[in-house]
Amino acid sequence: MSDPVSTRYKDALRRGHVAVVKGRPREAIGHYEEAGDLVPERPLPFVSMGDVYLQMRQPREALEAFDKALERAPSDLDAMRGKVAALDAAGEGIEAGALRSRAAELDAMARAGERRRGASDPGALELERHVGNGAAARAAGDRDIAVAAYLTAANGYASINDFDAAVDACLRALEARSGNIDVHFTMAMLYLRRGWAELGEQRAVLIEHRLNVDDDPRRRAALHALARDFRTLGPELERLAATSV
Repeated sequence: MSDPVSTRYKDALRRGHVAVVKGRPREAIGHYEEAGDLVPERPLPFVSMGDVYLQMRQPREALEAFDKALERAPSDLDAMRGKVAALDAAGEGIEAGALRSRAAELDAMARAGERRRGASDPGALELERHVGNGAAARAAGDRDIAVAAYLTAANGYASINDFDAAVDACLRALEARSGNIDVHFTMAMLYLRRGWAELGEQRAVLIEHRLNVDDDPRRRAALHALARDFRTLGPELERLAATSV
């Protein structure tokens, strides 16, 4: 026998979707609220609610709904994209840009995971073993070893132009050691090679700030060299390229 709560939840969602199609946004919100009350741990009712508020040009209410979705599922891409749209509509461009970057990173991770699950090439499988070694090291508390394994995988994926998988490996490395400057440098290089100019430029500026606090001439020289290679992609890269080492 089907779960009565699950059945009522699905029916409330269905009625909300139907109300949206029929141009009844207030009614739709009521149905989505009902679904959220029935199964409060699910993000979907709140994402749907946020979308409706955006259609009604009520960005603050949309933000509240998307935040509730993200409280339940912090990595939900639909909720993130919805919140970005709501922030833009509310005039919060800086926060929207930061969240847009995070959503792009998570999207790259998801696509890289799908690609690896279908991989059969021996070289790709070897790189996947490095990722597995990193996960094992992190679980054992060996964070520096984990970072080294993830970076080996990232550079390997980059060498075969699998930038999504390379970024995924870097993000895993940051989860192990968020302040590792070599990971940030690798990510800047990957983003720029991939053509994600804004993300690459942001990462390069982050590295510059880190080096201003804790200088390392070798890494600073490498940062300026990277900026020179991609100087046409953004003003901050142009500035870094023109700065003497």
